[in-house]
Order: sequence, then structure tokens, then C-alpha cells
Amino acid sequence: MKNLSCILIPLFLFLSNSWASAQKNVLLLLGSANPDVLTRRVDVAAQLYRIRTIDAIIVSGGCGAHGSKICEASSMAMQLVGKGVPSRLIFKEENSKTTVQNYIFSRRLKNDAGQRIIQGGDTVYVVSDHWHAVAVAARLEKYDGVTAKFFIEGSIQPKKEDRLDYAAIFNGYDDNHLFTLKGTWLTPEAVWTKKDSIYYLSQDIIYATDSTNSSYSVSPAKKLFPFLATSSEFDPPIFVDNVSFWYILFDGRCRKVSKKDFTILQDQPVNEWLTLPDSLNWSEFNTGYIQKNKLVLIGNEKMLLAEKNGKQFNMIKITSAERYFANWPYSWAKGNVSAVELKNGKSVLYRNMESAECDLGSRTIGNAAALKLKWIAN
Repeated sequence: MKNLSCILIPLFLFLSNSWASAQKNVLLLLGSANPDVLTRRVDVAAQLYRIRTIDAIIVSGGCGAHGSKICEASSMAMQLVGKGVPSRLIFKEENSKTTVQNYIFSRRLKNDAGQRIIQGGDTVYVVSDHWHAVAVAARLEKYDGVTAKFFIEGSIQPKKEDRLDYAAIFNGYDDNHLFTLKGTWLTPEAVWTKKDSIYYLSQDIIYATDSTNSSYSVSPAKKLFPFLATSSEFDPPIFVDNVSFWYILFDGRCRKVSKKDFTILQDQPVNEWLTLPDSLNWSEFNTGYIQKNKLVLIGNEKMLLAEKNGKQFNMIKITSAERYFANWPYSWAKGNVSAVELKNGKSVLYRNMESAECDLGSRTIGNAAALKLKWIAN
């Protein structure tokens, strides 16, 4: 068995790297809050799958958007499987609320090996029954180094105010960095409070404001966190809150950083801080917090619970946010929490322009509330 493992692990790495480096055909199916519309779009995607060689399919759409009672990505995935599409080809992006976010979150989506699904050199087919697919395909081709095509079939009737560049997706911002920031404003990687100011780290900026957001300032993240200079929306840091300091996981290192003066108190490899089985990778998680000697890491579809043993955290089990937390918001799907702030004996969870307070004792989540912060370019 030991010899077999020595063969299988290098083979897995070889196949994973080959998949990442090869030029692929990726199908990106855009969701809808309307179940009937969603079914029509799935029909279009299934038709394309039958006439093209498709290596991966991204189904993009969140839960409860516009008051709907469906999780768009999950519904599309189930319908595609029902039409004969292999489930191994389907990757769910279950965070989007808008077509702009379909673009942003789909380009960030990774497989279990931590590799982006959409990569430069790929051909991406943007699929819908609606002409918004045109603008998404155009932006993918211009900014993401892919050959993008739109595949539309439907009976939609244009309105007077309709335009080919839906929601100004293609022409809205020439700066793609600003475009992705605005499209997810605000989805932070870290949040902390000092005196009367609240600080939000989002990609490479720190947005500081008072509690009423009557004024704000913006500064580069690398000013406080110079070791994050090479981070990006595709390779974000993971902030684990422990009240007075963070453990920040980035580039294979775990840095213990003081919230008081941002000094690095400790620096070690992540695998010396957290012990995981070979089937798991710490980069599969987005954020976390520590409660006494327990570590909670939250990912897109799963959560990791670990307990401290000596100087290391050892995994106890894998679960999901909707099972672990009471009253988990339906619209928050299975996870996708981007940041956690511990304060006043509670935790505040942040997810795609919203936040919700959690009682740590009962693990009960309050109602999700919109983050209404001034946009930096206004």
C-alpha cells in the first residue's frame, strides 16, 4: 500500500498540473432568480455540451437573490446532471447576486487542488438565454487572457432601456481592479475596530471609516501588511481572528500579527501551525477565528474544526456552516464567508456586501444586514 501511495500522489499532482496548464474549453452558465428562466438557460448549456468538447462547467448564481427561493448554482448543477452531464465537470459558484458578480466570482473560482478553473489561454463559452452573456464574454476576453464566446438561445424581448453592454459590464471601468472592487463593494478579507474607526481590508486597499460612514480614507494594504504585497483577488490572505491578534495565512506561511501595532510576533510554515490530512489544503478556506483552544476555518462549502495540542492545531472534523451555526441565512448558501471579526464576546461574519452577528456560545446567527459604505471612486 505504501508503494501504491508513492505512485498515486505524484500521478495526482501530474494530472492536476496538466489540467491547469492545458488550454481548456470552459462553459460558464449564468444564473437567474426565476426558476423557469433558469431551466431555459440549462437547456442552452446542455445543448452546447452535446456539440462541443467541454472540460469544465461553472454554474454561477447565489441563493435567494431578488427574493427567490432557489440556490441558482445548485439548481443548475442538478438539472445538468439530470441531462447527462457528468457531475465531475461541474463547479458551483454560489456567491453571486448580480451578473457583474457572475463575472467576478467565476474568474476566481478554484478546484479542490487550488487551481483556477478559468485560466489564460482557455476558451470560455458564456451561456444564457439572455444577451447579458455578450458583455460578460467581452470582458473575459479583454481582461482575462481567454478566447471568449457567447452562446445564446432564447425568446427575450428587449426593452427600450436595454443595451448590448448589459449593466456597462464591458465599458464600465477600464481598470479591472476597480471594476472587481466596485462589483463586490464591500467583501472584505479582514475587519477590525480601533477606537471609533472601523477598518476593512479588501484586496490591496484598507478602507477606514467612522461608525456612521460620514467620512472615510483609503490607504494601501501593504503599508500595514508589507508581506501581502504579492496578494491578489486570486490569491488572497486568510485572516484568522483571535481578538488581540490575527494568524494570517499567506504564501505557505502563518504569521501571528498584533492588532495593536501590526508587528509580526511569530512566523512559521502553515503546516507547522495546522496539521491536515493529505486530502485537505488550508487554502480551501477563506477566513476563521479561534475560541479558547478551538480553531474554526470557513470555506465556500465546508468548515474545518481543529483543537490545539501543544503548539499545533489538529483537525477534529469537517462540517459545513449551515450545520454548525444555528439560523444560518439561506441566502448565504453553504459558506463563502470572507472575514470574521471577534468583538464583545461575539463574532461578526462578513459575506458579499453583508454582515451578520453571531453569538459564540449558542453559535446563533442574527439577520444578515447590508454593508452600505461609500464607494471609493465617487
